[in-house]
Amino acid sequence: MKVKFKYEKEKDVWCLLNKGKSSILSQSPTIAYTKLVSKFGENPDEKSASLFIDEYLKENNFNVNEYVSKYQKEFDNISEKFQKRAEEIFKVFLKEDVTIYLTVNERLPYNIKENYTFACIGKGVQRHSIMHELWHFYTWYRWGKSWVDKLGSQKYHDIKESLTILLNFVCKDLMPENLEDTGYPQHKELREKIVKLWKEKQDIEYIWENIIK
Repeated sequence: MKVKFKYEKEKDVWCLLNKGKSSILSQSPTIAYTKLVSKFGENPDEKSASLFIDEYLKENNFNVNEYVSKYQKEFDNISEKFQKRAEEIFKVFLKEDVTIYLTVNERLPYNIKENYTFACIGKGVQRHSIMHELWHFYTWYRWGKSWVDKLGSQKYHDIKESLTILLNFVCKDLMPENLEDTGYPQHKELREKIVKLWKEKQDIEYIWENIIK
Protein backbone atom coordinates (compact mmCIF):
# COMPACT_ATOMS: atom_id res chain seq x y z
CA MET A 1 0.00 0.00 0.00
CA LYS A 2 1.22 3.49 -0.85
CA VAL A 3 -0.07 6.73 0.59
CA LYS A 4 -0.41 9.39 -2.11
CA PHE A 5 -1.11 13.06 -1.49
CA LYS A 6 -3.20 15.05 -3.92
CA TYR A 7 -5.24 18.24 -4.25
CA GLU A 8 -8.57 18.37 -6.08
CA LYS A 9 -10.81 21.39 -5.77
CA GLU A 10 -13.96 19.25 -6.00
CA LYS A 11 -12.89 17.15 -3.03
CA ASP A 12 -12.03 20.27 -1.04
CA VAL A 13 -15.45 21.80 -1.76
CA TRP A 14 -17.20 18.56 -0.81
CA CYS A 15 -15.28 18.24 2.46
CA LEU A 16 -15.96 21.84 3.47
CA LEU A 17 -19.69 21.72 2.67
CA ASN A 18 -20.43 18.23 3.95
CA LYS A 19 -18.15 18.01 6.99
CA GLY A 20 -17.59 21.62 7.96
CA LYS A 21 -20.89 22.35 9.67
CA SER A 22 -20.97 19.37 12.03
CA SER A 23 -20.20 15.69 12.37
CA ILE A 24 -21.16 12.68 14.43
CA LEU A 25 -18.31 13.53 16.80
CA SER A 26 -18.91 17.27 17.11
CA GLN A 27 -21.85 19.56 16.46
CA SER A 28 -19.59 22.61 16.25
CA PRO A 29 -18.66 24.05 12.85
CA THR A 30 -15.02 24.14 11.82
CA ILE A 31 -13.11 27.41 11.64
CA ALA A 32 -13.09 27.30 7.84
CA TYR A 33 -16.82 26.63 7.64
CA THR A 34 -17.54 29.45 10.08
CA LYS A 35 -15.57 31.83 7.87
CA LEU A 36 -17.41 30.54 4.81
CA VAL A 37 -20.80 31.22 6.39
CA SER A 38 -19.77 34.67 7.61
CA LYS A 39 -18.91 35.60 4.04
CA PHE A 40 -21.64 33.85 2.04
CA GLY A 41 -24.40 33.25 4.57
CA GLU A 42 -26.06 30.10 5.89
CA ASN A 43 -26.31 27.03 3.63
CA PRO A 44 -23.57 28.02 1.16
CA ASP A 45 -23.55 26.27 -2.21
CA GLU A 46 -20.70 24.73 -4.20
CA LYS A 47 -20.00 27.94 -6.11
CA SER A 48 -19.70 29.94 -2.89
CA ALA A 49 -17.46 27.29 -1.32
CA SER A 50 -15.24 27.24 -4.40
CA LEU A 51 -14.83 31.03 -4.33
CA PHE A 52 -14.14 30.95 -0.61
CA ILE A 53 -11.45 28.30 -1.03
CA ASP A 54 -9.72 30.29 -3.77
CA GLU A 55 -9.69 33.39 -1.59
CA TYR A 56 -8.66 31.47 1.53
CA LEU A 57 -5.68 29.86 -0.21
CA LYS A 58 -4.61 33.19 -1.69
CA GLU A 59 -4.99 35.18 1.54
CA ASN A 60 -2.94 32.62 3.48
CA ASN A 61 -0.39 32.19 0.71
CA PHE A 62 -1.01 28.44 0.56
CA ASN A 63 0.48 26.88 -2.56
CA VAL A 64 -1.32 23.54 -2.84
CA ASN A 65 1.37 21.93 -4.98
CA GLU A 66 4.04 22.84 -2.45
CA TYR A 67 1.98 21.38 0.37
CA VAL A 68 1.30 18.20 -1.58
CA SER A 69 5.05 17.71 -2.01
CA LYS A 70 5.80 18.69 1.59
CA TYR A 71 3.28 16.31 3.15
CA GLN A 72 4.22 13.51 0.74
CA LYS A 73 7.89 13.75 1.65
CA GLU A 74 7.11 13.99 5.34
CA PHE A 75 4.91 10.91 5.42
CA ASP A 76 7.19 8.91 3.12
CA ASN A 77 9.82 9.17 5.86
CA ILE A 78 7.68 7.13 8.28
CA SER A 79 5.29 5.25 5.99
CA GLU A 80 7.16 1.95 5.92
CA LYS A 81 7.64 1.83 9.69
CA PHE A 82 4.03 2.79 10.35
CA GLN A 83 2.61 0.17 8.00
CA LYS A 84 4.83 -2.56 9.41
CA ARG A 85 3.72 -1.84 12.97
CA ALA A 86 0.04 -1.53 12.04
CA GLU A 87 0.19 -4.82 10.13
CA GLU A 88 1.85 -6.59 13.04
CA ILE A 89 -0.84 -5.36 15.43
CA PHE A 90 -3.96 -5.86 13.30
CA LYS A 91 -2.72 -8.86 11.30
CA VAL A 92 -4.20 -7.36 8.13
CA PHE A 93 -2.78 -5.54 5.11
CA LEU A 94 -4.08 -2.57 3.15
CA LYS A 95 -3.82 -3.81 -0.41
CA GLU A 96 -5.03 -0.67 -2.17
CA ASP A 97 -3.23 2.66 -2.25
CA VAL A 98 -4.78 5.40 -0.12
CA THR A 99 -5.11 8.96 -1.40
CA ILE A 100 -4.81 11.88 1.01
CA TYR A 101 -6.67 14.90 -0.37
CA LEU A 102 -5.71 18.30 0.97
CA THR A 103 -8.51 20.53 2.24
CA VAL A 104 -8.93 23.90 3.94
CA ASN A 105 -11.36 22.21 6.34
CA GLU A 106 -10.14 21.10 9.76
CA ARG A 107 -12.48 18.10 9.96
CA LEU A 108 -11.03 15.13 8.12
CA PRO A 109 -13.43 12.36 7.04
CA TYR A 110 -12.37 9.15 5.34
CA ASN A 111 -13.85 6.78 2.78
CA ILE A 112 -12.65 3.19 3.01
CA LYS A 113 -14.62 2.02 -0.02
CA GLU A 114 -12.93 4.58 -2.25
CA ASN A 115 -9.63 4.53 -0.34
CA TYR A 116 -9.16 8.16 0.58
CA THR A 117 -9.03 10.53 3.49
CA PHE A 118 -8.00 14.17 4.02
CA ALA A 119 -5.27 16.36 5.48
CA CYS A 120 -5.71 20.01 6.45
CA ILE A 121 -3.56 22.32 4.37
CA GLY A 122 -1.47 24.83 6.26
CA LYS A 123 -1.66 23.04 9.60
CA GLY A 124 1.99 22.14 9.75
CA VAL A 125 3.01 18.55 10.36
CA GLN A 126 0.25 16.16 9.34
CA ARG A 127 1.63 12.67 9.85
CA HIS A 128 -0.08 12.14 13.23
CA SER A 129 -3.55 12.88 11.84
CA ILE A 130 -2.90 10.69 8.80
CA MET A 131 -1.82 7.77 10.99
CA HIS A 132 -5.02 8.33 12.98
CA GLU A 133 -7.19 8.05 9.87
CA LEU A 134 -5.30 5.06 8.50
CA TRP A 135 -5.74 3.33 11.89
CA HIS A 136 -9.46 3.35 11.09
CA PHE A 137 -8.74 1.55 7.82
CA TYR A 138 -6.85 -1.21 9.63
CA THR A 139 -9.61 -1.48 12.23
CA TRP A 140 -12.21 -1.83 9.49
CA TYR A 141 -10.38 -4.59 7.63
CA ARG A 142 -9.75 -6.41 10.91
CA TRP A 143 -13.32 -6.23 12.26
CA GLY A 144 -15.56 -3.71 10.56
CA LYS A 145 -17.07 -5.82 7.82
CA SER A 146 -18.36 -8.43 10.23
CA TRP A 147 -18.89 -6.46 13.42
CA VAL A 148 -20.75 -3.27 12.51
CA ASP A 149 -24.09 -5.08 12.36
CA LYS A 150 -23.37 -7.03 15.56
CA LEU A 151 -22.34 -4.01 17.60
CA GLY A 152 -24.41 -1.32 15.94
CA SER A 153 -22.84 1.53 14.02
CA GLN A 154 -22.57 3.85 17.04
CA LYS A 155 -20.73 1.39 19.28
CA TYR A 156 -18.40 0.37 16.46
CA HIS A 157 -17.75 4.04 15.75
CA ASP A 158 -16.89 4.72 19.41
CA ILE A 159 -14.54 1.75 19.56
CA LYS A 160 -12.65 2.51 16.36
CA GLU A 161 -12.17 6.13 17.42
CA SER A 162 -10.93 5.03 20.84
CA LEU A 163 -8.48 2.46 19.47
CA THR A 164 -6.35 5.25 18.02
CA ILE A 165 -4.98 5.86 21.50
CA LEU A 166 -2.68 2.90 20.82
CA LEU A 167 -0.77 5.15 18.43
CA ASN A 168 0.67 6.84 21.50
CA PHE A 169 2.31 3.56 22.44
CA VAL A 170 3.24 1.84 19.20
CA CYS A 171 3.98 4.88 17.04
CA LYS A 172 5.09 7.50 19.55
CA ASP A 173 8.45 7.94 17.84
CA LEU A 174 6.70 8.57 14.52
CA MET A 175 4.60 11.38 15.96
CA PRO A 176 5.61 15.03 15.71
CA GLU A 177 7.41 16.18 18.87
CA ASN A 178 5.09 16.96 21.80
CA LEU A 179 2.01 15.71 19.95
CA GLU A 180 -0.13 12.67 20.68
CA ASP A 181 -3.47 11.20 19.72
CA THR A 182 -5.86 12.82 22.19
CA GLY A 183 -9.26 11.65 20.93
CA TYR A 184 -12.64 13.10 21.93
CA PRO A 185 -13.99 13.79 25.44
CA GLN A 186 -16.88 11.35 25.02
CA HIS A 187 -14.40 8.50 24.52
CA LYS A 188 -12.24 9.24 27.57
CA GLU A 189 -13.34 6.22 29.64
CA LEU A 190 -13.16 3.78 26.73
CA ARG A 191 -9.71 5.00 25.77
CA GLU A 192 -8.54 4.60 29.36
CA LYS A 193 -9.87 1.05 29.38
CA ILE A 194 -8.00 0.28 26.17
CA VAL A 195 -4.76 1.56 27.70
CA LYS A 196 -5.32 -0.62 30.77
CA LEU A 197 -5.93 -3.68 28.60
CA TRP A 198 -2.90 -2.93 26.43
CA LYS A 199 -0.69 -2.79 29.50
CA GLU A 200 -2.09 -6.17 30.60
CA LYS A 201 -1.51 -7.78 27.23
CA GLN A 202 -0.23 -6.22 24.05
CA ASP A 203 -2.66 -8.09 21.85
CA ILE A 204 -5.30 -6.28 19.79
CA GLU A 205 -7.61 -9.32 19.83
CA TYR A 206 -7.50 -9.36 23.61
CA ILE A 207 -8.46 -5.69 23.68
CA TRP A 208 -11.27 -6.17 21.18
CA GLU A 209 -12.78 -9.11 23.05
CA ASN A 210 -12.88 -7.08 26.27
CA ILE A 211 -14.29 -3.83 24.91
CA ILE A 212 -17.14 -5.29 22.87
CA LYS A 213 -18.76 -6.81 25.94
